[in-house]
Amino acid sequence: MRGYGSFYYIAEAFRGLRANSLVNILAVGTISMAMLIIGFFLIVFFNVQSAVQTIGDRFEMSVYLKDGLSDHEKEFLLGRLNAEAGVKKVLSLSKTDALELFKKELKGQESLLQGLGENPLPDSFELTIDRGYAEADRLERMAKKISGYPGVEDVSYGKQGAEMVSQLYKLLTYGGVVLAILLGVSVVFIISNSVRLALYSRGQEIELMRWIGATKGFIQGPFLIEGMMLAMLGSALAVGILAALYYVLPPEVQYLLSRFKMLDFLPPSVVAYMVMGSGLLGLIGAFVSVNKFLE
Repeated sequence: MRGYGSFYYIAEAFRGLRANSLVNILAVGTISMAMLIIGFFLIVFFNVQSAVQTIGDRFEMSVYLKDGLSDHEKEFLLGRLNAEAGVKKVLSLSKTDALELFKKELKGQESLLQGLGENPLPDSFELTIDRGYAEADRLERMAKKISGYPGVEDVSYGKQGAEMVSQLYKLLTYGGVVLAILLGVSVVFIISNSVRLALYSRGQEIELMRWIGATKGFIQGPFLIEGMMLAMLGSALAVGILAALYYVLPPEVQYLLSRFKMLDFLPPSVVAYMVMGSGLLGLIGAFVSVNKFLE
């Protein structure tokens, strides 16, 4: 109908929220619980992702050399390792240097090495791996390739740790997608039912509007906005609760977490996507109910 702008739809949406306040409060509370679960999961996911990236920045691979290699053979191997995709830096470590490092790691227990005789440690190259290659599958392929180079005795890179981190990251990724879909459907269902109740409570008013020539879009507008607002309010409430829980952590816990660079709060962009995404779900839920009611 002409003469009615967006302010009319917003005003009608607020009137609907007030008219069915109890039902809407329950809907907002239920949605906030669902979004709390999603928000908590996102906090865990982003912090695990940050931990994986930190591990990737520090990931190293040790390439142990065969005895008796000439300087020319070592230089040739060094050049091949520097040219290998995913290798950021290569450090040459002689067997003498390796033994000195081993003694430092013993920290006062150097007596254990007495009577060792000849240095049993081999010469080696220590490779710093690029973050993008710090995945179990890529590391295994790289280790197999390098172990086939002439003069290489063995390759070590912490296979079990890399596999565990990769599996955890995949589990969180796929599990998060499934969880988001399930909770997203539940939000649509909650909004759909809330708007349906509002439609039935204003059935006579809607019937009168249809009699005087109101279009379907004109009738739908306020309810669509109402559904979107309910979902966004529930999501904003969930973010507020998460923020409150995060920032009231005891100082000792904050120190422990910051020391290990863990449990950062959600980035502002993710919070914005959560609120806008829930608004879209609310719009969909409202559209389903209104469209079905007006058929």
